Amino acid sequence: MRKILLVAAVFLASFAPAVDAYASQTATVVSPKRPLNVRAGSAVWTTQLRTLPHGASVAIACQVKGQLINQGPVRVTDQWDRLTDGSYVSDAWIRRPATPIPACGPAAPVAPAAVAAAAAVTTTTGTVASGRTPLKARTGPVHTAALIAALPSGTPLTLVCQQRGENVAGSQRVTPMWDRLPEGTYVSDAYVRRTATPPPCTAATQPVAAPAAPAADGAWTSPLPGFRARPGFRTAGNPNHIGVDIMSFTGTPIHAASAGTVVEVVCNIEAGHSCDETGSASIGGCGWYVKLQHAGGISTLYCHMVRKATVQPGQKVKAGQILGYVGTSGNSSAPHLHFEVHINAPPTNPQNAVDPLPFMRTHGAPIG
Repeated sequence: MRKILLVAAVFLASFAPAVDAYASQTATVVSPKRPLNVRAGSAVWTTQLRTLPHGASVAIACQVKGQLINQGPVRVTDQWDRLTDGSYVSDAWIRRPATPIPACGPAAPVAPAAVAAAAAVTTTTGTVASGRTPLKARTGPVHTAALIAALPSGTPLTLVCQQRGENVAGSQRVTPMWDRLPEGTYVSDAYVRRTATPPPCTAATQPVAAPAAPAADGAWTSPLPGFRARPGFRTAGNPNHIGVDIMSFTGTPIHAASAGTVVEVVCNIEAGHSCDETGSASIGGCGWYVKLQHAGGISTLYCHMVRKATVQPGQKVKAGQILGYVGTSGNSSAPHLHFEVHINAPPTNPQNAVDPLPFMRTHGAPIG
């Protein structure tokens, strides 16, 4: 993992803008509930280099436009502050003087200190402390996620990072934090005795996905293994909802439901908005989405990705292959995947949409 983070940091460094030659501005981190993540770029999916505690002083060199952050305690903004070592923090979490900060200039390498910080990221050790009942390791940070293993009390653990999820009252603490293990499963931190607090989970700490196993044409799998969909296809209150919503967490890999061809990778959103910004219920559109064409005239649609998909139009994909990552772009008030199934396609339209839940069950791949 240390090698992966180091390579990612060095790669991103080649695109980092230069620090302008002017006196830096001193500011203060406002993050009372958790440390502020310092990153290699101006978005939450770029490599996390380190964290800064509430009240820490930072020296801002310049600003760049990046991902919109609407949950900061100081302001709602798409501006990110580049620090004097070349790393970035969202300006939404920074209290600073009213003096304007200049835009960042042309590209130059990130300072070596930032790369060294990325290389220094290590895992945390811990031990299961669950008494007589084994601690359950699941595919996500909620008790409804699929069960992968049961770990007896005393089992040593390697903790990669922490993800906020379901609140649990356990033997060690009452907490909503879940610890991700190296294989990508999660255990509640409420039952873990540990040496230190693991860092927050980021795109950089996502488990490396194994290559999709070859699947016969027609084989189907859940687009979000381990997560359940909420029934919601053409409900009385929302008859135009022609898919189902699978609630998950930002950065969760989205998988192709079956082998097929990528026919669309699109940003679908109202004019005046961006798919690279956090969405809301007040704006329209599917956000970043992917459409696949499968054998038998079947199409599937995957909406609200956190960023542009990792696949390209015309690309052949296998069942279970990663298409992108869960987000909340477009008409979305929380991270989730909007999943549609269409028959007799192309084209895809409301008239040929079918309820994905019974469709996936009959194809041997129930969701959740």
